[in-house]
Amino acid sequence: MRHRIPTIALTVALAGGALLAAAPAQAAPVQQGVATVVADIPTDHRADIGRMRQQLAELRDKAVRLDQLGDHNGARDARFQADLLQRMIDTLIASDQHG
Repeated sequence: MRHRIPTIALTVALAGGALLAAAPAQAAPVQQGVATVVADIPTDHRADIGRMRQQLAELRDKAVRLDQLGDHNGARDARFQADLLQRMIDTLIASDQHG
C-alpha cells in the first residue's frame, strides 16, 4: 500500500503533464481570413469607420450568399470575419467616446 500511493500520484502527474503538453497541438487553427480583415484597417480609424461598416455589410451579404449556395463553412468564416470587424468597430467607437 505504501508504494501504490506514490506510484498512482506519479502516474497522474505524468498523465497530466502529457495532456498539458498536447493541448497546444490540439488548439484550433487561426482563421485565414482574419488577418486580411485586420490588415485592411488603417491606423487613422476615425475617418474609415464608414468604410469598415460598408465592409461589414459586404461580409454579411457574402455569408448569406454562401449559405444559399450550400457553402456553410465559407458562410461561417464570413460571419466570423464580420463579427470580428463589428467588435473592432464597437471598440473604436467606445475608445473615441471615452478618451
